[in-house]
Amino acid sequence: MKRIAEFAVRRRWLVVVGWIAFVVAAQGIASAMGGASYRDTFSLPDTETASVADLLEGAGLNNQNGATGTVVLKNRDGAFTEAPDGLESALTGVCDSGNHVALITSPWASIDCANNGADAPGNPQLLNSARGSTTALVSITWESDFYDTELFVNVYDQLVELRSDDLQVEFTGNAFTGIGQSEGSGLSVLIGFGAALVILALVFRTVAATVLPLATALVSLISGLGAIYILSHAINVSNITPYLAELMVIGVGVDYALFIVTRHRRNLRRGMPVSESIVNAINTSGRAVLFAGTTVCIAILGLIALGVSFFNGMAVATALAVGLTMIASLTLLPALLSLFGLKVLPRRQRAAVRAGDFIDDEQVGVWARWSNFVARQRIGVAVVSGVIMIAIGLPIFVLQLGASDQGSDPKSSTTRAGYDLISDDFGVGYNSALEAVVSGPGASDEAYLERVSTVLADTPGIDPASVAPLPLAENVAFVTFKTTTSPQSEKTYELVRHLRSSVLPPLYDGTPNQIYAYGETAINVDFASVLARKMPLFIAVVVGMSFVLLLIAFRSLVIPLTAAVMNLLAAGGAFGLSVAIFQWGWLSEAMGAGPGGPIDAWMPVMLFAILFGLSMDYQVFLVSRMHEEWIHTRDNKRSVTVGQAETGGIITAAAIIMIAVFLGFVISPGRAIKIFGTGLAAAVFLDAFVLRTMLVPSVMHLVGKSNWYLPKWLDRIIPHVSVEPADEPIAHGAVPAQGAVPAQGTGTAPDTATAASPDASTTPDASTTPDGATAPDENPGSSDDGRPGPDRETARS
Repeated sequence: MKRIAEFAVRRRWLVVVGWIAFVVAAQGIASAMGGASYRDTFSLPDTETASVADLLEGAGLNNQNGATGTVVLKNRDGAFTEAPDGLESALTGVCDSGNHVALITSPWASIDCANNGADAPGNPQLLNSARGSTTALVSITWESDFYDTELFVNVYDQLVELRSDDLQVEFTGNAFTGIGQSEGSGLSVLIGFGAALVILALVFRTVAATVLPLATALVSLISGLGAIYILSHAINVSNITPYLAELMVIGVGVDYALFIVTRHRRNLRRGMPVSESIVNAINTSGRAVLFAGTTVCIAILGLIALGVSFFNGMAVATALAVGLTMIASLTLLPALLSLFGLKVLPRRQRAAVRAGDFIDDEQVGVWARWSNFVARQRIGVAVVSGVIMIAIGLPIFVLQLGASDQGSDPKSSTTRAGYDLISDDFGVGYNSALEAVVSGPGASDEAYLERVSTVLADTPGIDPASVAPLPLAENVAFVTFKTTTSPQSEKTYELVRHLRSSVLPPLYDGTPNQIYAYGETAINVDFASVLARKMPLFIAVVVGMSFVLLLIAFRSLVIPLTAAVMNLLAAGGAFGLSVAIFQWGWLSEAMGAGPGGPIDAWMPVMLFAILFGLSMDYQVFLVSRMHEEWIHTRDNKRSVTVGQAETGGIITAAAIIMIAVFLGFVISPGRAIKIFGTGLAAAVFLDAFVLRTMLVPSVMHLVGKSNWYLPKWLDRIIPHVSVEPADEPIAHGAVPAQGAVPAQGTGTAPDTATAASPDASTTPDASTTPDGATAPDENPGSSDDGRPGPDRETARS
């Protein structure tokens, strides 16, 4: 780390220009490739969904397995007597548009686009004749090999032109998810940066220190998005990925820079020359950034082990963006810091540093008083904070995994309007899309299909009038049906499970046939089941990895165990609040996320992966300072108190910034990203203001010296790795008026002969007493201009 920092300081202009060139290249290449090419893909091995997909592909029926969308037509003048003007030509245009549409079905006609646009009779059931025939539906199915958001948007753009004063046109179905809401998250990004700007200005009170973290985050964001755009042409990347990348990059980018800049400012105020202060900050706080960022990347990439293709591109792209953010914090930031010199300090502090008026290690202020209070009232603080975390996390036990339907979309969206029209005129269950897929000789046996249809019609929860057999090939047939409850209802999920376990098996047991429950809700059931089955293993891997890393870093068994428990509590609290807000619907509608509904099945997995890395960030920053004090004094009470007093302010400031950034994404379109932003904001708040501020230090006071216990046999076999090494002693010398920054263009370090290197002690006469006080310096330094230096040196940060 030291060599990286020294290079960034010495060759600062090269580093800055290099990053600018990288940003331009990434965006230029992405633009030349036509921008992003997002695709959502789902592969669920060892499920009925996968079996049906293989069956349809083998039978040449991929057009039955593609994305589907429904166009809802509402005649404001009364009943439909014929197809609306322009509908036929518009549908023909869609078929010929090159957007890989396979089949279009309306009440008046069907168009087989995959078969040269052959016409066939329509489906009268797509017209609500029982309710005055004022609403008609047009079903569109895409080829299964082309699940590409751009194709869906193109079809939407073509058909939305049918809207008129007399004809209302809305769009629903999985193909049109987020349609009309997918303009990006520019406002969310601006809100995130704006919130970070205000908080950083209050914390640092100087323009340079305020702007630099935002600059590195902005560079990371632009370059990261460019890399994601390029990556989307190589692998399948979900269209929700850029939202997650923006959210993560702004949050961790500002936080990582905040940790480093804060350490640099403190070094300057303790008398360290600018260049050495930057190197020291990267070699100390930079290590924590490297540790935390690497942990986030590894945790996110661990999603690939779940075996669900939906996560693969999302995990790789998000990890890539976080990795670039981490690299920018360790290279671009020190280069920029070296350009600004002492300007990262407020004017009064700059004057004090130039006058040789340096600070010492004495802890005063709010956090010193609070850390002493926690030490005195450790039992009460531990009980109160523990009860808070448990109470907030209790709703996790009723977490309903699934996928919210479009009835949970914002009221202003076309998907919600179309969903409501269908619910009002056809019934809420008509929004469901389920079928029994018959495979085998029975698929062409009318009597067998009739038997299956009769059993389904008699099953509670299925609309009997909706059951209809649909032969597709010699050995494949569908029996389609609608439910009496909405797609996201737990009753619909239970119906799918009931069909698979009790209703359908008696129909095919002992026969050469097989019957699968299939459709959108059935896919969601399989998705949730796969994740629920693999979630314990995923958690064990992430927690286990974190345990090993902390074991090596702090050479303790209790510290990593405490961290694991605390991180699990933070995740539980975030999930609990998400259930209350979005599943129970306490604030969901007010946040534009529709009424309460199930939590998207992928959300807890992704949240846990990212949250664990973020929690590790604060844990490392807090405990590393405690560990440093413990190594020196072997006094657990002092170590915990001093560590909390020194890091409490920066941890909470960083948390406030990250919370503000995450909450900025609540205004983003789409229920999923609202849940994600709210969940992360809640987790960071609980982590910083309850766990690291109250529960962790109080528990460490209660545990005492056992916090640092490590068996001797284990101590011998684990490697020695320092996450944040202690500051070396400082020989105070005068800081030149420009903060010891070399003249621009020289490419050399400052000529400060009286300053000691942060990585090698050059003041053997400095000593520190056992209680942490600093001993007087026998040979005080003097400034280059003849001013006397301070009469003592600070031994530790």
